[in-house]
Amino acid sequence: MDLLRSGRIGTIDGLRGIAILLVVWFHLWQTSWQAAVIPVVNISLQPLAETGFIGVALFFFISGFVLLLPYADARLNGTPPPSLRHFFLRRFFKIVPSYVLCIAVLLALGMQAYPSAAAAVKDVVFHLLFVHNWFAASNGSIDGVMWSLGAEVQFYAIFPFIAVAFVRRPAIGALAMLAIACGWRLWCLQSDHFFITQRLQQLPAYLDFFAAGMLGACAYATIAARRPALAARRWAFTALAAAGFALMLLVANGYYIQRFAPDWPHPAELTLRPALALACLMVGLGSLFAVRAFQRMLANVALLYLAAISYNLYLWHQPIAQLLLRWHLPAYAGSDPHADPVWKVAFWLVAIPAVLAIATATTSLFERPLLRWGRSLEKREPAVVHDDTLAASHVVS
Repeated sequence: MDLLRSGRIGTIDGLRGIAILLVVWFHLWQTSWQAAVIPVVNISLQPLAETGFIGVALFFFISGFVLLLPYADARLNGTPPPSLRHFFLRRFFKIVPSYVLCIAVLLALGMQAYPSAAAAVKDVVFHLLFVHNWFAASNGSIDGVMWSLGAEVQFYAIFPFIAVAFVRRPAIGALAMLAIACGWRLWCLQSDHFFITQRLQQLPAYLDFFAAGMLGACAYATIAARRPALAARRWAFTALAAAGFALMLLVANGYYIQRFAPDWPHPAELTLRPALALACLMVGLGSLFAVRAFQRMLANVALLYLAAISYNLYLWHQPIAQLLLRWHLPAYAGSDPHADPVWKVAFWLVAIPAVLAIATATTSLFERPLLRWGRSLEKREPAVVHDDTLAASHVVS
Protein backbone atom coordinates (compact mmCIF):
# COMPACT_ATOMS: atom_id res chain seq x y z
CA MET A 1 0.00 0.00 0.00
CA ASP A 2 1.71 3.22 -1.12
CA LEU A 3 2.11 6.22 1.15
CA LEU A 4 -0.29 8.43 -0.78
CA ARG A 5 -3.08 5.90 -0.42
CA SER A 6 -2.35 4.43 3.01
CA GLY A 7 -1.18 7.63 4.63
CA ARG A 8 -2.30 11.17 4.06
CA ILE A 9 -4.84 10.98 1.27
CA GLY A 10 -5.74 7.43 2.26
CA THR A 11 -7.07 8.75 5.55
CA ILE A 12 -9.55 10.97 3.72
CA ASP A 13 -10.82 7.90 1.87
CA GLY A 14 -11.03 6.13 5.22
CA LEU A 15 -13.23 8.93 6.53
CA ARG A 16 -15.38 8.59 3.42
CA GLY A 17 -15.76 4.90 4.24
CA ILE A 18 -16.85 5.77 7.79
CA ALA A 19 -19.33 8.32 6.46
CA ILE A 20 -21.07 5.88 4.11
CA LEU A 21 -21.03 3.19 6.81
CA LEU A 22 -22.88 5.51 9.19
CA VAL A 23 -25.45 6.51 6.55
CA VAL A 24 -26.17 2.92 5.46
CA TRP A 25 -26.37 1.75 9.06
CA PHE A 26 -28.86 4.51 9.88
CA HIS A 27 -31.19 3.74 6.96
CA LEU A 28 -31.09 -0.02 7.44
CA TRP A 29 -31.89 0.51 11.11
CA GLN A 30 -34.84 2.73 10.10
CA THR A 31 -36.09 -0.09 7.88
CA SER A 32 -35.50 -3.05 10.20
CA TRP A 33 -35.52 -1.60 13.75
CA GLN A 34 -32.81 -4.10 14.60
CA ALA A 35 -31.11 -3.11 17.86
CA ALA A 36 -27.38 -2.43 17.55
CA VAL A 37 -25.79 -4.49 20.30
CA ILE A 38 -22.43 -6.25 20.28
CA PRO A 39 -23.18 -9.82 21.42
CA VAL A 40 -21.33 -11.52 24.29
CA VAL A 41 -20.02 -8.21 25.72
CA ASN A 42 -23.51 -6.69 25.44
CA ILE A 43 -22.30 -3.23 24.39
CA SER A 44 -24.98 -1.04 22.80
CA LEU A 45 -24.12 0.94 19.66
CA GLN A 46 -27.64 2.28 19.38
CA PRO A 47 -26.58 5.95 19.63
CA LEU A 48 -24.57 5.52 16.42
CA ALA A 49 -27.30 3.53 14.68
CA GLU A 50 -29.94 6.20 15.34
CA THR A 51 -27.70 9.18 14.56
CA GLY A 52 -25.98 7.89 11.45
CA PHE A 53 -27.25 10.97 9.62
CA ILE A 54 -24.10 12.69 10.89
CA GLY A 55 -22.32 10.81 8.11
CA VAL A 56 -23.86 13.33 5.71
CA ALA A 57 -22.06 16.17 7.46
CA LEU A 58 -18.81 14.22 7.24
CA PHE A 59 -19.35 13.83 3.50
CA PHE A 60 -19.77 17.59 3.12
CA PHE A 61 -16.54 18.13 5.06
CA ILE A 62 -14.69 15.71 2.78
CA SER A 63 -16.12 17.43 -0.27
CA GLY A 64 -14.91 20.84 0.90
CA PHE A 65 -11.45 19.39 1.55
CA VAL A 66 -10.89 17.61 -1.74
CA LEU A 67 -12.41 20.41 -3.81
CA LEU A 68 -10.20 23.13 -2.34
CA LEU A 69 -6.93 21.20 -2.09
CA PRO A 70 -5.88 21.80 -5.73
CA TYR A 71 -6.58 25.52 -5.31
CA ALA A 72 -4.56 25.67 -2.07
CA ASP A 73 -1.66 23.82 -3.73
CA ALA A 74 -1.80 26.11 -6.74
CA ARG A 75 -1.60 29.23 -4.57
CA LEU A 76 1.36 27.89 -2.58
CA ASN A 77 3.21 26.78 -5.73
CA GLY A 78 2.37 29.86 -7.80
CA THR A 79 0.67 27.76 -10.48
CA PRO A 80 -2.74 28.25 -12.12
CA PRO A 81 -5.70 26.66 -10.31
CA PRO A 82 -7.87 24.09 -12.13
CA SER A 83 -9.86 25.64 -14.95
CA LEU A 84 -13.62 25.89 -14.85
CA ARG A 85 -13.80 23.34 -17.66
CA HIS A 86 -11.69 20.89 -15.69
CA PHE A 87 -13.71 21.46 -12.52
CA PHE A 88 -17.17 21.09 -14.02
CA LEU A 89 -16.28 18.16 -16.30
CA ARG A 90 -15.02 16.21 -13.30
CA ARG A 91 -18.10 17.05 -11.29
CA PHE A 92 -20.44 16.18 -14.15
CA PHE A 93 -19.01 12.75 -14.92
CA LYS A 94 -18.72 11.83 -11.26
CA ILE A 95 -22.22 12.84 -10.21
CA VAL A 96 -24.66 12.99 -13.09
CA PRO A 97 -24.56 9.64 -14.99
CA SER A 98 -25.01 7.41 -11.92
CA TYR A 99 -27.63 9.80 -10.58
CA VAL A 100 -29.66 9.71 -13.80
CA LEU A 101 -29.36 5.92 -13.99
CA CYS A 102 -30.67 5.58 -10.44
CA ILE A 103 -33.61 7.89 -11.13
CA ALA A 104 -34.53 6.00 -14.29
CA VAL A 105 -34.38 2.56 -12.65
CA LEU A 106 -36.32 3.61 -9.55
CA LEU A 107 -39.06 5.23 -11.63
CA ALA A 108 -39.27 2.10 -13.79
CA LEU A 109 -39.68 0.02 -10.62
CA GLY A 110 -42.50 2.27 -9.42
CA MET A 111 -40.67 3.66 -6.41
CA GLN A 112 -42.42 7.01 -6.89
CA ALA A 113 -46.11 7.47 -7.73
CA TYR A 114 -47.49 10.68 -9.30
CA PRO A 115 -51.04 12.00 -9.58
CA SER A 116 -50.45 13.05 -13.19
CA ALA A 117 -47.92 13.01 -16.01
CA ALA A 118 -47.32 16.73 -15.50
CA ALA A 119 -46.42 16.15 -11.85
CA ALA A 120 -44.01 13.39 -12.88
CA VAL A 121 -42.28 15.57 -15.46
CA LYS A 122 -42.00 18.44 -13.01
CA ASP A 123 -40.47 16.24 -10.32
CA VAL A 124 -37.95 14.67 -12.69
CA VAL A 125 -36.96 18.05 -14.15
CA PHE A 126 -36.40 19.48 -10.67
CA HIS A 127 -34.18 16.50 -9.88
CA LEU A 128 -32.21 16.81 -13.12
CA LEU A 129 -31.62 20.49 -12.37
CA PHE A 130 -30.63 19.61 -8.78
CA VAL A 131 -33.14 22.05 -7.31
CA HIS A 132 -35.52 19.39 -5.98
CA ASN A 133 -34.59 20.24 -2.37
CA TRP A 134 -35.97 23.76 -2.87
CA PHE A 135 -39.56 22.52 -3.12
CA ALA A 136 -41.66 20.54 -0.65
CA ALA A 137 -43.23 18.35 -3.34
CA SER A 138 -39.91 17.14 -4.75
CA ASN A 139 -37.73 17.16 -1.62
CA GLY A 140 -37.31 13.53 -0.61
CA SER A 141 -39.14 12.09 -3.63
CA ILE A 142 -37.83 9.21 -5.81
CA ASP A 143 -34.92 8.43 -3.47
CA GLY A 144 -34.90 10.01 -0.02
CA VAL A 145 -31.14 10.53 0.08
CA MET A 146 -31.07 12.67 -3.05
CA TRP A 147 -31.82 15.89 -1.17
CA SER A 148 -28.14 16.10 -0.30
CA LEU A 149 -27.11 15.91 -3.93
CA GLY A 150 -29.10 19.06 -4.51
CA ALA A 151 -27.11 20.83 -1.78
CA GLU A 152 -23.86 19.36 -3.08
CA VAL A 153 -24.29 20.39 -6.70
CA GLN A 154 -25.52 23.83 -5.68
CA PHE A 155 -22.25 24.18 -3.77
CA TYR A 156 -20.35 23.13 -6.90
CA ALA A 157 -22.02 25.98 -8.75
CA ILE A 158 -20.62 28.62 -6.41
CA PHE A 159 -17.39 26.92 -5.35
CA PRO A 160 -15.00 28.05 -8.14
CA PHE A 161 -16.02 31.66 -7.49
CA ILE A 162 -15.31 31.56 -3.76
CA ALA A 163 -12.29 29.21 -3.78
CA VAL A 164 -9.76 31.80 -4.99
CA ALA A 165 -10.83 34.26 -2.30
CA PHE A 166 -10.93 31.54 0.36
CA VAL A 167 -7.30 30.43 -0.14
CA ARG A 168 -6.19 34.06 0.34
CA ARG A 169 -8.04 34.53 3.63
CA PRO A 170 -9.09 31.04 4.83
CA ALA A 171 -9.90 32.06 8.40
CA ILE A 172 -12.13 34.93 7.31
CA GLY A 173 -13.78 32.77 4.66
CA ALA A 174 -14.48 29.97 7.14
CA LEU A 175 -15.92 32.36 9.72
CA ALA A 176 -18.16 33.96 7.10
CA MET A 177 -19.50 30.56 5.99
CA LEU A 178 -20.00 29.54 9.63
CA ALA A 179 -21.96 32.73 10.29
CA ILE A 180 -24.21 32.11 7.27
CA ALA A 181 -24.86 28.50 8.33
CA CYS A 182 -25.65 29.40 11.93
CA GLY A 183 -27.81 32.33 10.84
CA TRP A 184 -29.77 30.12 8.45
CA ARG A 185 -30.34 27.46 11.08
CA LEU A 186 -31.43 30.06 13.62
CA TRP A 187 -33.94 31.45 11.11
CA CYS A 188 -35.21 27.94 10.41
CA LEU A 189 -35.73 27.14 14.07
CA GLN A 190 -37.44 30.42 14.85
CA SER A 191 -39.68 30.50 11.78
CA ASP A 192 -43.19 29.16 12.07
CA HIS A 193 -43.52 26.91 9.04
CA PHE A 194 -44.05 23.28 8.14
CA PHE A 195 -40.86 22.97 6.14
CA ILE A 196 -38.24 23.17 8.87
CA THR A 197 -36.74 19.78 7.95
CA GLN A 198 -36.45 20.80 4.32
CA ARG A 199 -34.90 24.17 5.19
CA LEU A 200 -32.36 22.57 7.52
CA GLN A 201 -31.31 20.27 4.67
CA GLN A 202 -30.63 23.09 2.22
CA LEU A 203 -27.17 24.33 1.30
CA PRO A 204 -26.85 27.34 3.66
CA ALA A 205 -27.44 25.10 6.67
CA TYR A 206 -24.36 23.02 5.82
CA LEU A 207 -21.91 25.71 4.71
CA ASP A 208 -19.89 25.36 7.91
CA PHE A 209 -19.07 21.74 7.05
CA PHE A 210 -17.86 22.70 3.59
CA ALA A 211 -15.91 25.53 5.24
CA ALA A 212 -14.31 23.15 7.74
CA GLY A 213 -13.13 20.95 4.87
CA MET A 214 -11.80 23.94 2.93
CA LEU A 215 -10.00 25.23 6.01
CA GLY A 216 -8.51 21.78 6.55
CA ALA A 217 -7.25 21.72 2.95
CA CYS A 218 -5.53 25.10 3.36
CA ALA A 219 -3.94 24.01 6.64
CA TYR A 220 -2.81 20.67 5.20
CA ALA A 221 -1.26 22.23 2.09
CA THR A 222 0.55 24.88 4.14
CA ILE A 223 1.88 22.48 6.78
CA ALA A 224 3.00 19.90 4.22
CA ALA A 225 4.79 22.45 2.04
CA ARG A 226 6.14 25.01 4.50
CA ARG A 227 6.00 23.69 8.05
CA PRO A 228 8.05 20.45 8.11
CA ALA A 229 8.81 20.80 11.83
CA LEU A 230 5.10 21.01 12.60
CA ALA A 231 4.28 18.13 10.26
CA ALA A 232 6.80 15.98 12.13
CA ARG A 233 4.80 16.22 15.36
CA ARG A 234 2.88 13.10 14.52
CA TRP A 235 1.80 12.20 18.03
CA ALA A 236 0.28 15.65 18.51
CA PHE A 237 -1.73 15.24 15.30
CA THR A 238 -2.71 11.72 16.35
CA ALA A 239 -4.04 13.13 19.62
CA LEU A 240 -5.92 15.80 17.66
CA ALA A 241 -7.58 13.15 15.48
CA ALA A 242 -8.44 10.98 18.49
CA ALA A 243 -9.97 13.99 20.24
CA GLY A 244 -11.96 14.71 17.08
CA PHE A 245 -13.37 11.19 17.05
CA ALA A 246 -14.25 11.54 20.74
CA LEU A 247 -16.04 14.82 20.06
CA MET A 248 -17.89 13.20 17.16
CA LEU A 249 -19.12 10.45 19.50
CA LEU A 250 -20.20 13.07 22.04
CA VAL A 251 -22.18 14.88 19.34
CA ALA A 252 -23.84 11.62 18.28
CA ASN A 253 -24.74 10.90 21.90
CA GLY A 254 -26.00 14.47 22.28
CA TYR A 255 -28.43 13.88 19.43
CA TYR A 256 -29.37 10.46 20.79
CA ILE A 257 -30.28 11.54 24.32
CA GLN A 258 -32.65 14.15 22.89
CA ARG A 259 -34.37 11.72 20.50
CA PHE A 260 -37.71 11.91 22.33
CA ALA A 261 -37.81 15.71 22.30
CA PRO A 262 -40.47 17.39 20.10
CA ASP A 263 -39.34 17.95 16.51
CA TRP A 264 -36.13 16.00 17.11
CA PRO A 265 -33.37 16.45 16.02
CA HIS A 266 -34.03 20.07 15.02
CA PRO A 267 -33.74 21.76 18.44
CA ALA A 268 -30.20 20.41 18.80
CA GLU A 269 -28.98 21.64 15.41
CA LEU A 270 -27.82 25.08 16.57
CA THR A 271 -25.39 23.73 19.15
CA LEU A 272 -24.46 20.33 17.78
CA ARG A 273 -23.79 21.07 14.11
CA PRO A 274 -20.98 23.57 14.78
CA ALA A 275 -19.44 21.11 17.25
CA LEU A 276 -19.69 18.37 14.63
CA ALA A 277 -18.01 20.59 12.02
CA LEU A 278 -15.15 21.18 14.46
CA ALA A 279 -14.91 17.44 15.12
CA CYS A 280 -14.66 16.76 11.36
CA LEU A 281 -11.85 19.31 11.06
CA MET A 282 -9.97 17.80 14.01
CA VAL A 283 -10.29 14.26 12.66
CA GLY A 284 -9.47 15.20 9.08
CA LEU A 285 -6.44 17.39 9.73
CA GLY A 286 -5.13 15.28 12.58
CA SER A 287 -5.26 12.05 10.59
CA LEU A 288 -3.34 13.59 7.67
CA PHE A 289 -0.20 13.93 9.82
CA ALA A 290 -0.85 11.21 12.41
CA VAL A 291 1.53 8.35 13.12
CA ARG A 292 1.66 5.73 10.38
CA ALA A 293 -0.10 3.09 12.48
CA PHE A 294 -3.07 5.40 13.01
CA GLN A 295 -3.18 6.30 9.32
CA ARG A 296 -3.12 2.66 8.25
CA MET A 297 -5.82 1.80 10.79
CA LEU A 298 -8.06 4.49 9.32
CA ALA A 299 -7.16 3.70 5.71
CA ASN A 300 -7.84 -0.02 6.07
CA VAL A 301 -8.97 -2.29 3.26
CA ALA A 302 -12.63 -2.42 4.32
CA LEU A 303 -13.03 1.36 4.60
CA LEU A 304 -11.17 1.95 1.32
CA TYR A 305 -13.51 -0.50 -0.40
CA LEU A 306 -16.56 1.29 1.00
CA ALA A 307 -15.05 4.61 -0.09
CA ALA A 308 -14.51 3.33 -3.62
CA ILE A 309 -18.18 2.36 -4.06
CA SER A 310 -19.56 5.03 -1.73
CA TYR A 311 -21.41 7.15 -4.28
CA ASN A 312 -23.42 4.29 -5.75
CA LEU A 313 -23.81 2.73 -2.33
CA TYR A 314 -25.28 6.01 -1.15
CA LEU A 315 -27.68 6.21 -4.08
CA TRP A 316 -28.95 2.64 -3.95
CA HIS A 317 -28.94 1.40 -0.36
CA GLN A 318 -32.18 2.99 0.85
CA PRO A 319 -34.40 2.08 -2.15
CA ILE A 320 -33.01 -1.46 -2.14
CA ALA A 321 -33.94 -1.79 1.53
CA GLN A 322 -37.42 -0.46 0.81
CA LEU A 323 -37.87 -2.82 -2.13
CA LEU A 324 -36.83 -5.80 -0.03
CA LEU A 325 -39.42 -4.82 2.56
CA ARG A 326 -42.08 -4.34 -0.12
CA TRP A 327 -41.31 -7.69 -1.73
CA HIS A 328 -41.25 -9.54 1.62
CA LEU A 329 -37.60 -10.53 1.16
CA PRO A 330 -36.91 -12.22 3.45
CA ALA A 331 -40.34 -13.50 4.43
CA TYR A 332 -41.70 -12.65 7.85
CA ALA A 333 -44.37 -13.95 10.19
CA GLY A 334 -47.53 -11.92 10.80
CA SER A 335 -48.43 -8.55 9.33
CA ASP A 336 -45.66 -6.50 10.93
CA PRO A 337 -42.09 -7.57 10.16
CA HIS A 338 -40.75 -5.46 13.03
CA ALA A 339 -42.51 -7.78 15.45
CA ASP A 340 -40.54 -10.74 14.06
CA PRO A 341 -37.04 -10.89 15.66
CA VAL A 342 -35.90 -13.55 13.19
CA TRP A 343 -36.82 -11.34 10.25
CA LYS A 344 -34.82 -8.43 11.67
CA VAL A 345 -31.62 -10.46 11.59
CA ALA A 346 -32.47 -12.12 8.27
CA PHE A 347 -33.16 -8.73 6.69
CA TRP A 348 -29.61 -7.56 7.39
CA LEU A 349 -28.19 -10.83 6.06
CA VAL A 350 -30.04 -10.22 2.79
CA ALA A 351 -29.83 -6.43 2.55
CA ILE A 352 -26.09 -5.99 3.16
CA PRO A 353 -24.92 -8.33 0.37
CA ALA A 354 -27.57 -6.91 -1.97
CA VAL A 355 -26.60 -3.26 -1.52
CA LEU A 356 -22.87 -4.04 -1.69
CA ALA A 357 -23.28 -6.12 -4.85
CA ILE A 358 -25.34 -3.50 -6.67
CA ALA A 359 -23.08 -0.64 -5.60
CA THR A 360 -19.98 -2.57 -6.66
CA ALA A 361 -21.47 -3.52 -10.02
CA THR A 362 -22.68 -0.02 -10.88
CA THR A 363 -19.35 1.49 -9.82
CA SER A 364 -17.24 -0.97 -11.82
CA LEU A 365 -19.42 -1.37 -14.90
CA PHE A 366 -20.98 2.08 -15.22
CA GLU A 367 -19.39 4.83 -13.13
CA ARG A 368 -15.70 4.13 -13.73
CA PRO A 369 -15.89 3.63 -17.52
CA LEU A 370 -17.73 6.92 -17.83
CA LEU A 371 -15.20 8.66 -15.58
CA ARG A 372 -12.38 7.40 -17.80
CA TRP A 373 -14.21 8.65 -20.87
CA GLY A 374 -14.81 12.00 -19.20
CA ARG A 375 -11.12 12.38 -18.42
CA SER A 376 -10.29 11.72 -22.06
CA LEU A 377 -12.32 14.80 -22.96
CA GLU A 378 -10.30 17.07 -20.71
CA LYS A 379 -7.38 19.15 -21.84
CA ARG A 380 -4.12 18.84 -19.96
CA GLU A 381 -4.39 20.47 -16.56
CA PRO A 382 -2.06 20.90 -13.59
CA ALA A 383 -1.94 17.69 -11.55
CA VAL A 384 -4.68 17.31 -8.98
CA VAL A 385 -3.60 15.59 -5.79
CA HIS A 386 -6.97 14.09 -5.02
CA ASP A 387 -10.32 14.45 -6.70
CA ASP A 388 -13.79 14.46 -5.21
CA THR A 389 -15.24 10.96 -4.99
CA LEU A 390 -18.12 11.97 -2.77
CA ALA A 391 -20.38 9.25 -1.53
CA ALA A 392 -22.96 11.49 -2.81
CA SER A 393 -22.04 13.86 -0.25
CA HIS A 394 -23.59 12.01 -0.51
CA VAL A 395 -26.13 12.30 2.20
CA VAL A 396 -29.13 11.20 4.29
CA SER A 397 -32.81 11.75 4.72
